[in-house]
Amino acid sequence: MRRGFGEKLGLPGALGPLPLAPLAPEYGKLTEGQRAAGLRFAGEVLTDPQERSDGGAFVSVLDGVALCTPRRRRLVDEAALLARADARPAHAPVLRLLAAIRRQDPALLRRVLLYQLLPLARQGAADLGIDPAELALLAKASRALPELDDRQRTAAEALAPLWSRRRLRACAHAVTVLGPDVVRADPWLGSLDARLRRRLDRCDRELAAARLAAPADPAGAEAGYLRVLAVASDDDEAVRGLIRLGAAPASADAPLTARPVEGGRMALAWPARPGTHWRVLREGPGPDRATPVPGTGGTASTAVDADPPVGLRVRYAAFPVEDGRPTGVPFVSHPLLVAPDAEDAALEDGPARITVRWRRPRTASATVLTLTGPDAAALRHTADRTEEHVFTGLEPGSYQVVLTARHPSPDGGTVDAPGVLRTATVHPWPRALTALTADAGPEEGVRFTGQGAEGAEVRLVVWPEGTAPAPGTELRADALPAPLPWARYGDPVPTVPDAAFAGLVSAVTVLGERALAGPGVRLDVPGPVGTPRTVREPGGRVRLLFDWPSGAGAVTAAWPDGDLRISRSAYVREGLRLPLGPGPAHVTLRPHVPDGERAVGVRRAPVGVDVPGEAVVRYRLLTRRRGLGRRVPYAVEVSADGHDPAVPLPELVLVHRTSVRPRHAEDGTVLLRIDGAALARAPLQTLELPPVPDLSRPPYALRAFLLGDGAGAVRLEEPALTTLVVR
Repeated sequence: MRRGFGEKLGLPGALGPLPLAPLAPEYGKLTEGQRAAGLRFAGEVLTDPQERSDGGAFVSVLDGVALCTPRRRRLVDEAALLARADARPAHAPVLRLLAAIRRQDPALLRRVLLYQLLPLARQGAADLGIDPAELALLAKASRALPELDDRQRTAAEALAPLWSRRRLRACAHAVTVLGPDVVRADPWLGSLDARLRRRLDRCDRELAAARLAAPADPAGAEAGYLRVLAVASDDDEAVRGLIRLGAAPASADAPLTARPVEGGRMALAWPARPGTHWRVLREGPGPDRATPVPGTGGTASTAVDADPPVGLRVRYAAFPVEDGRPTGVPFVSHPLLVAPDAEDAALEDGPARITVRWRRPRTASATVLTLTGPDAAALRHTADRTEEHVFTGLEPGSYQVVLTARHPSPDGGTVDAPGVLRTATVHPWPRALTALTADAGPEEGVRFTGQGAEGAEVRLVVWPEGTAPAPGTELRADALPAPLPWARYGDPVPTVPDAAFAGLVSAVTVLGERALAGPGVRLDVPGPVGTPRTVREPGGRVRLLFDWPSGAGAVTAAWPDGDLRISRSAYVREGLRLPLGPGPAHVTLRPHVPDGERAVGVRRAPVGVDVPGEAVVRYRLLTRRRGLGRRVPYAVEVSADGHDPAVPLPELVLVHRTSVRPRHAEDGTVLLRIDGAALARAPLQTLELPPVPDLSRPPYALRAFLLGDGAGAVRLEEPALTTLVVR
């Protein structure tokens, strides 16, 4: 029959002292692994529910850590833990940490497991893989021990890591948090506390001696402070003592420079020492005045403090270190107030104003702007949330703006940054043009007039479609489009563009290098009529041909006796024919400009074309009586009039054919040929017909034709048909 643990010894003698602190440096990693694996107790990895149900396996912790079954009891050593880690990959991290703890001290593994079991046993936890009898004894024993709250438990678990890093001051604080009752209840804690006190007493004596030696023997004081840090690496008094030894006088340059950079950060630099590792501390007011700067600890001689405490006066120290321990006096900066200035400050002048833009530091509560200039009075503005302000009503001249970022301080007040100075000049700007009108001339062109712009040059420009700036927009003169060559402001005799124009003409007032956008007016200027030509048609009508003007919907033709308007579609479909009569005429063509509500229609000068008079060649046959009252032709009378003397007349031919009338010049025999020059020399001439036998034997017919260049432009007036046919 199995006997219960401590049956003869009694509970106190059987259990011995129980741990109230794990005192294992790896304990923090162990608890992280437990949480990841879902374990309440690290010893749960030594068994599993299946083993416990099948063979009754359980863990014993009161008399060493052992794995027990009904038939045997086997101590859990490092080899067993590692073998089980290989067999159970899901719990391998926890098992290997337990093996590392067992490797340091076999009793340390039992201590860690008992430390975890005590609060669980007090709470009545079950199914932990522990012998139920032992768990019941632990529950009973835990009632006689001090119960740790969360703060005390955190301090107890931090003792071993702090001790391993020689952070004895932090260890002393953790022991204070645990309290004397807890320390007395755990002999191991009592032993650690005694050792801790002895070491800190020696450190205190060294500190006192170093402080006394510092004024006369800096080297001796340095050695004393370094001995203290070799024992207690977190001794703030030793650190501050070394910082005091390395601080330069206020009148001298500090070996470590600290300057504010963008984003409220602090850039640090100190003399380089190849191969030396550095540890950078930031010293400020308060009990915890020397704190490490995150991200430092390498061999570089530069660093950046990304988050300095705003509103406090601090100084920086770069310690040479070896194995994390300072080895000498640090490089120390001068004290400086952490109050970042406004960033990206920029000034831009405008008409009687200065626009100030900046980027406020993330820690600033407001930005104070102070403007001084030609006037002795200073203007001040406080911007709480905005990052832009405009000073208006300024006279031309040079101005200075100081931007001061205001930060809240830890004591509830405010701290001002040193301030950023920027300068700007308010230049003379042109006066704005307040109105622009366009008046089309009666014949051609447009005149632009307006209001305002006194003392400034007014330019008329055309912006690319859709980019015309709003009136009052501030511009640079060198960025303006070229002035329109055909439009001048106030010109009494303006012209029009060579090609069609339909768009917005904008006014811009210019003074030196600066300009102001003004109003605009829309114009509709059709293109000119191109290359008019005329063709005479029968009945005194004249056909006009020309190139249609671009942008025009209609064209008006005018002559002394009338006018006619024709649309583009009608011109393309039917052409333009005018009833000018036979005489010479002058016709003018100009695009028609309708009256528009959205645009000013501009007339274009008309294009004229001279239509010469109609050229006419007349002829008639002269006949004589021959036998039985029959009349036969013997001569032809020819006249020409209405032609342009500078234009040659065509040739006249008289054709003869028997029986039927000739249809064209080759449809018969040519009896007579008169060239154009001969026709033009005499207004009326008579030419004898040559002797042709056929003329004496009727029936026959005679007919004249015009041949050669210009024949289509000359009208041939024929006599009555009865005089041309002889029977």
